[in-house]
Amino acid sequence: MNTYPRDEFDAVPEAPRRQGVHRTRGESSADSGASPSGRGLRWILAAGILALVLGAVSFFVLPRLGLSGEPAAAAAATSSASGPARSTPAPSTSAPGTPSATPSQAPSSAAPSSASTASAPAGADQSLEVGVYNATSTAGLGNRVAATARAAGWTVSTVGNWSGAPVDGPVVYYRSAEDAASAKALAAEVGVPTVLEAPALGLPLAVVIGPGYTG
Repeated sequence: MNTYPRDEFDAVPEAPRRQGVHRTRGESSADSGASPSGRGLRWILAAGILALVLGAVSFFVLPRLGLSGEPAAAAAATSSASGPARSTPAPSTSAPGTPSATPSQAPSSAAPSSASTASAPAGADQSLEVGVYNATSTAGLGNRVAATARAAGWTVSTVGNWSGAPVDGPVVYYRSAEDAASAKALAAEVGVPTVLEAPALGLPLAVVIGPGYTG
């Protein structure tokens, strides 16, 4: 048993906290916070992560948004290198002095007008009504002669078959003496050699196509 008297050094707490030089390295770090070397390492890691994020954004996102400056710079360099395009006129394929194959204006031929062709002979009145009758067995002969008379300017009002007295050949009848000149002119137009007066005729002029008509 200790026989020495007690002094201030004997009053030691049950869980004393070390102070001063008696602190361990772990306790010092816990009390004073993180060490400078630890803080520097954290900044380095944060900077590296930030650099990786920025690199990924510039590599994957910016090209999709069209914000990359490389295509625009390449296009500007291409346009400046090529310069303004100049159109080269195509050479003419026509030889000098070669006359044109198509004349500028063809001479107009003086074609006779239908009015001059259908002009009535002197003394003939083409406004008189004309009947054309077929006295033959040839079908359509009356229509053909009527078309000839109309083309010559005559007024054909009736076309049919002849029902009067039999005729020996083609003949043109006129009703009155004043129509004789017109009957002769009509006969000449349709190719009938005989012209006769028929006072009982219902029309001023009548063309009867009899046997032997050759037109």
